[in-house]
Amino acid sequence: MVGDPAYCNDICILMEELQLQHVAEQWRLFIDSSKFSLTAILLHNGNKHPSLTLARAVHMKESYVNIQGLLKHKMCYEHHQ
Repeated sequence: MVGDPAYCNDICILMEELQLQHVAEQWRLFIDSSKFSLTAILLHNGNKHPSLTLARAVHMKESYVNIQGLLKHKMCYEHHQ
């Protein structure tokens, strides 16, 4: 289906696979959108680690409903913070 996001819903496992320590306070979530896509990226506060793309949805515009669905229902943001 067009607009369905590709996403990671277990950040702890992603960090483990990349051999990074997951300390939530050291990372921040950045949401980037354009006319044609919506992307959620995890950025390290000290820029010591590369940015990690957590979700990408082509043909999905930035709106409250889309962001809520992506963060809350797909990526389990409340659990990982």
